[in-house]
Amino acid sequence: MVFIATERKGSESCPMNALLFVTICFLAGPAGGAGVDLIPQPVSVELGKGFFQIDGGTVITVDSASHEVGALLQRYLADDGEIELALRVDSADSHGDNTIALRVGAQREKVGGYQLDVTPAGIEICAAGREGLFYGCQTLRQLLLQPKAEGGGRSPIGAVPSVAIRDFPRFSWRGLMLDCSRTFQSIDYIKKTIDRMAFYKMNVLHLHLTDDQGWRIEISRYPELTRKGARFPEEWNEPASHQGYYSQKEITALVRYAAERNITIVPEIELPGHCLAALACYPDLSCTGGPFEIFPFFKGPGINEDIYCAGREETFHFLEAVLLEIFELFPSLYIHIGGDEAPKARWIACDRCQERIDREGLEDERALQSYFIKRIEKFVNSKGRLIIGWDEILEGGLAPNAAVMSWRGVGGGIAAARAGQDVVMSPTSHCYFDYTYGRIDTRRAYLFEPIPEELDGDEAKHVLGLQANFWSHIDREPEKVDSQLFPRLLSIAERGWSPREVRDWDAFCRRVKVHGEHLDRMGVRAKPMPIGTWTPRQMSEIYAPLTWDVSAAIGAAGGYCVLFEYTHGAHRLGIEKVALLIDGEIAAIDIHRGVTGARHENNRYSLVVDRHTAGRSYEIRAWVRAEGGVDSSGQVFLFKDG
Repeated sequence: MVFIATERKGSESCPMNALLFVTICFLAGPAGGAGVDLIPQPVSVELGKGFFQIDGGTVITVDSASHEVGALLQRYLADDGEIELALRVDSADSHGDNTIALRVGAQREKVGGYQLDVTPAGIEICAAGREGLFYGCQTLRQLLLQPKAEGGGRSPIGAVPSVAIRDFPRFSWRGLMLDCSRTFQSIDYIKKTIDRMAFYKMNVLHLHLTDDQGWRIEISRYPELTRKGARFPEEWNEPASHQGYYSQKEITALVRYAAERNITIVPEIELPGHCLAALACYPDLSCTGGPFEIFPFFKGPGINEDIYCAGREETFHFLEAVLLEIFELFPSLYIHIGGDEAPKARWIACDRCQERIDREGLEDERALQSYFIKRIEKFVNSKGRLIIGWDEILEGGLAPNAAVMSWRGVGGGIAAARAGQDVVMSPTSHCYFDYTYGRIDTRRAYLFEPIPEELDGDEAKHVLGLQANFWSHIDREPEKVDSQLFPRLLSIAERGWSPREVRDWDAFCRRVKVHGEHLDRMGVRAKPMPIGTWTPRQMSEIYAPLTWDVSAAIGAAGGYCVLFEYTHGAHRLGIEKVALLIDGEIAAIDIHRGVTGARHENNRYSLVVDRHTAGRSYEIRAWVRAEGGVDSSGQVFLFKDG
């Protein structure tokens, strides 16, 4: 990190009073180490002297182009910190002191870029359009929520450090897929997810709306899809909260809510497979004619052999009618059509499908799937939209204008990019957040690089970005979904926005710790960051102590939980006892036998800090052993108990 003292003059697009700034050139260093803990890390940050103090007389000033974002910022500040500010429409150059001025003007940044300047006199956010202005406001919100320096004399309303930020996103697709089919996600929870995504500058919410476990969106032409297809049969005793559907009125309001926060909702209508919910309602769309019944995910095959019949014209009439209503509800350029895990057994045995293969001169059932996808794509393209699908749509020949969502590794994405077609990277190796933290921890997600080395410069331009995926068949309650998403989703947010060179894991951890308070404020009970690890090099087959410094993690008296999670290796970890040490002396201890491996047994330990004193040394010491051999690795977590 290079520190250069410079006098920063106001630019034409964002005139501000000149002041002395300390310029931080982010060659490799973290913004978090520069006094502001922002996620995602901006392209450049220049720290100045002092801060701007928001008080009861501060006014948000806007013009006609920035009025909508200004009103949203006004609500955000009221919700974040009970900061009630007036909103005033002014000309672009008459905002004056003690204002938060929002301006739309000429900018040379990428789409979504913005410039934010804070001086002791006021705040100005400039961008070329609404998108960048909104992101500048999210950065301002994060600056307002920075930890307050002790003895800094700040008022209870809010203070913002003097800073100049120039920022823009690296990728245009910074997404999250939320599976609403296997388990229904309430509108309220989706809105909360949208708010959290927006705070971290993510911009695509991919809703998986149809699958074998349920059809979740009202289609007026086919009412049976939601009358029957949105509910599990009573015999499964599924909670009411796990099933249901979204009315078209609800979807319209949700799409508007997301758009106000710079988030595009991309709907997924699965085809030709993963369609049991639709076939249960309209069995004539299948090869066999049914009957079919919906079942919870773990009560039947994970991949169902019954798929849409490619030999029936009625299948295409049905899907086109459904898509016409989808187009009316979702203005997104892309429509996700699934395309994954479509078994061919029914097509092989189906006379109509075999006739289709012969009539169209197709080689086999893989080519029939390609025909199916290309036919749907032609219809979607005719309405001014594009399709995106899971990487199986490459099989048998890729549809000419389709984008690929590469999930089975990055190979499908590489193939598509080399063919000149757009790609979103979402491999199971780094981006599947229904997987345990043992398989994909926050660090693994953070270090993912969406552009593979195999792609040259022109090919790399086809990588639109990356996406985290959450399938809802394991963790089904909102608070458990939150724990699976956070803090891993912050890794995806930074990887999608920040420059490629931003890779400092330790600095990111420090920033995530600060943002734990923000997540708490949003109602998210995030998975804690690990306080340490164990590796085969540290292991023996007799109990021996391992110690981790937790001085930075323990900030108050109260109960704490220590959790051990095996991540990989041939052997499990046995735990004999865990102690809390204060200045090297045991202050609390929990003695019981615990195990973590392929299965966990009693791997949580409770400790109580009776009194916390700043400046003292706090350590966790565990007496552990590897069992059956020393090939064991894992992570240790510490969090407040209850």
